[in-house]
Amino acid sequence: MKNKLLILTLMCAITTGCSELFSDNDGNKNNSIYCANNEIIYITKYGFPIQLSVTDGFGGNFVTHTYENGYGKIIFDNDVVTIPTNAFKDCVTITTIYLPDSVITIGNGAFYDCNSLTSVTIPNSVTTIGEEVFHDCDSLTNVAIGDNVTTIGNSAFRGCYNLTNVVIPDRVTEIGDSAFRGCSYFSSVTIGNSVTSIGNDAFYGCTGELIINSKIIERNYEYDDSPSNSWLNGVKFTKLTIGDSIKKIGVKVFQDCSSLTSVTIGDNVKTIGDASFQSCSNLKSVTIGNSVTSIGGVAFASCSNLTNVTIGKNVITIDDLAFSGCSSLISLTIPDRVTMIGWHTFRNCNNLTSVTIPDSVTTIGEAAFANCGSLQEFKSKFASEDGRCLIIDGVLNSFAPAGLTEYTIPDSVTTIGGFAFHCCISLTSVTIPDGVTTIGRWAFDGCSSLTSVYCKATTPPAGDSHMFSDNASGRKIYVPMESVEAYKSAEWWSEYASDIEGYNF
Repeated sequence: MKNKLLILTLMCAITTGCSELFSDNDGNKNNSIYCANNEIIYITKYGFPIQLSVTDGFGGNFVTHTYENGYGKIIFDNDVVTIPTNAFKDCVTITTIYLPDSVITIGNGAFYDCNSLTSVTIPNSVTTIGEEVFHDCDSLTNVAIGDNVTTIGNSAFRGCYNLTNVVIPDRVTEIGDSAFRGCSYFSSVTIGNSVTSIGNDAFYGCTGELIINSKIIERNYEYDDSPSNSWLNGVKFTKLTIGDSIKKIGVKVFQDCSSLTSVTIGDNVKTIGDASFQSCSNLKSVTIGNSVTSIGGVAFASCSNLTNVTIGKNVITIDDLAFSGCSSLISLTIPDRVTMIGWHTFRNCNNLTSVTIPDSVTTIGEAAFANCGSLQEFKSKFASEDGRCLIIDGVLNSFAPAGLTEYTIPDSVTTIGGFAFHCCISLTSVTIPDGVTTIGRWAFDGCSSLTSVYCKATTPPAGDSHMFSDNASGRKIYVPMESVEAYKSAEWWSEYASDIEGYNF
């Protein structure tokens, strides 16, 4: 316990110039001994000094190396400005090391394979952490990175699998390839807002929460010549928090991040780009900040475990296919400022039971709720009296089929929109009123139990492709007696001529 307290005290002291006091031989504090800028102090696992293999390149000439009262002390004749390449490589007994505030650069492999090293404080003077500096330091649990570091080299912390928390300061601009690869026990990683480059596999295998302020996520990754988001290769982050310095989330940034379960989008984000979270298959919860005005097309499509969505109060548009295939979504309240719900936006949300659509909505795209087989009602100014249909200017846009086997379409409908009854698999019978003049493409496609269609219009409504495809075997279309031949010869209806029969309505 005393050792832990002493290490904590040393870590606090390092931030003020490595001015920790040593104890004398009797265990009392000795105020005459300080860690100066020309010194490096360390602690070893067994209380013995390390064997120095490098004494040049520190910035000053080597003077002495002592180990007493539980501390190693390396003294130079001038300030230490560099920890040279491989300086402490394979020093497997070092547990803690303290660097003076004069250090500017930590060279490649400086602490490579120091596998007993548990704690390092990198002073604010450091600007560059080289390649493989802490590679395979697999006992390292705590690293404090100085505020002036701008570059973290390739594989700098690779294999530090006991590292639990890392805060990358705001001045860091570059994180190298595989920089934190294999840090598999992270509880959180915070990436500052100046980072403009993150290398391939930088966080491969990393777990826990990713808190990101870097504008790298504002880029679009849509095209072959776009910048790569390969820094997310193999990540296992479960929680994502997007900080308040971010204004938009780019196209396809987090696409296929299958480990994510929770996403919180900061209050300054205005736009969520197309396909930005598409196919995040384990994503369960999304909180969208109150500054977001637009949710892009396919943004959360195929997030099949998404059960909870909180949409910010200033969202205006929800674009095409934004939540399509979110098959675990059960209920949804769309905020009051939304004016547009896009084409196929909630298609295949087959566990969705209830949708509340505010009066602000003026446009709902075709098939917005197609194949939502559990949908029981719409709450909207466009809802029919029974809550089963969305009807906009006479166009039946969507249908809520859950629990129904027979349905009579309201008389106010003049057009049955494309995909309106798509895959309503429980329906066995539907009645189309005589005021209907148009039936859109795929309107009753996939209604696999549908055996009877009663179409009252004497003039065949204008049809379209696949109106009644994939219905039940032997399905009949009943039309007015005097109109049978007209239906059988009409465009698109002629495809179902053998199924059309006269009926006395």
